[in-house]
Amino acid sequence: MHDKIASLIQGGMDRRLFLKAAAATAIASAFPRAGLAETPRKGGVLRLGLNGGSSADTLDPTQLIGTFSINVSRQVYNTLVEISDDGKPAPELAASWEASDGNKRWILNLRPGVQFHNGKAFDAEDVKYSLGLHIGEKTKSKAKGLVADISEVRAASPTQVEILLKSPNPDMDYVLSDLHFAMVPAGFADWTKPVGTGPFKLTVFQPGVRATAARNEAYWRSERGHVHSVETIVINDLTARVSALQGGSVHVINGVDYKIAPLLKKDPRSYLVVTEGKQHFSLPMDATKEPFNNPDVVLALKHAIDREQMVKLLMAGYGRVCNDHPIAASDPNFNPNIAQRAFDPDKARFHLKKAGKSDLTLELHAAPVAFEQAVNTAELFAQSAKAAGITINVKREPDDGYWSEVWMKQPWVASFWAGRPSASMMFSSVYASGAPWNETHWKNESFDRKLAESRSLADPAKRREVYFEMQQMIHDECPTIIPAFASWIDAARQEVKGFVPNPNFLLCDHRVAERVWLSA
Repeated sequence: MHDKIASLIQGGMDRRLFLKAAAATAIASAFPRAGLAETPRKGGVLRLGLNGGSSADTLDPTQLIGTFSINVSRQVYNTLVEISDDGKPAPELAASWEASDGNKRWILNLRPGVQFHNGKAFDAEDVKYSLGLHIGEKTKSKAKGLVADISEVRAASPTQVEILLKSPNPDMDYVLSDLHFAMVPAGFADWTKPVGTGPFKLTVFQPGVRATAARNEAYWRSERGHVHSVETIVINDLTARVSALQGGSVHVINGVDYKIAPLLKKDPRSYLVVTEGKQHFSLPMDATKEPFNNPDVVLALKHAIDREQMVKLLMAGYGRVCNDHPIAASDPNFNPNIAQRAFDPDKARFHLKKAGKSDLTLELHAAPVAFEQAVNTAELFAQSAKAAGITINVKREPDDGYWSEVWMKQPWVASFWAGRPSASMMFSSVYASGAPWNETHWKNESFDRKLAESRSLADPAKRREVYFEMQQMIHDECPTIIPAFASWIDAARQEVKGFVPNPNFLLCDHRVAERVWLSA
């Protein structure tokens, strides 16, 4: 059944890319050589070749989406909190914080001596304004669901901010690490010429094409921001990205294909950076559209996909089978008690019959920019679904404009999620009713109540019990298929030092430009 798909993946492109390189390699390393033991070298031009760029790219913090614009935003902006390499909240522009009143009142003490790129001193009014961009009924922020419970942000003093919440949130420090909550000067709104406190000052930004940025000589963080400048180039095509890395025209790439990774690992000119995070792939259906508003149709599809085959054939050991909910086994709030849903054509037919259908024909939209194996995943799904009487026509969409014109617009699409530092953030961002990124348009009042309830519980064990229930609800009722968790695979040339994985996101949580240096 799967021979055709396997041959598509294992043939042509891989060998064309690597025949020459593989023949030339005898010794290889998957890791940088002594990169972390060296003293960082200052200077040089770092070139990044990234996917996820399109003509819709923007550096408006409220609208950030796609690898290219997110990465450039991290070069320009800082947030109040960052996620450290151990996965925990760490100070960034907020030097310290504390919660009181049952996690409804948060006090942030701001880092002194920080300046924006335009010379303005960073203070509490900037925090109030920057967070305010995402708060209120009129905001169109993609992250408004994360801060919907903020009732007020007060500038208690120039160096202290008070955040008051409508209901408790014990994960507010995690929330403030979200890349959308970038700090900008109070009143600022010219996103074509963004001003931040970050390690680099933007000099060029061409949506879907490239960006350049020069080192911020006044950067408050002396241990980061080593290179003189950064050039970020959009290379959406995988083959072109790998060729650019091997040819030396870029130093770092993202989105290395799972089948290509073992071969690229053998190239002595480069190394892989594999991040075992919470990234997962999804195939969301629009709950407001037929036939996806029928729970039995959704269940038929969930039983018609062969997750084991997908991981085996498409992910080359860099993935794990998922169970139609977004919380990874590495998360302390993962529910281990949900029975793994298996490929079962008979159950799929049973639910199809309950839905009043003897067969079904559907269209699934996919593009490589959704995730590298998105089109192959859709084709593999189409093969397995035939056994259940389901015909899936795969429509390959162009990468450019996929996130703005296809995702959340077409009834059934391919998507991916980086995950979130906490389960609560994942639920708030994607599954709560009215969340800007609720890609299924699913509305469940019981789920929303449990989300609110979880935030009011001071006891982590009790919160965990509620999170268990919420995972079960997504698994049982939400019209999305989440077949696999996946490692991020980035790659760099050997002269790039200091490149280490961060569990929060690919490319050092998109901070690769400020963290690495060039040995030559």
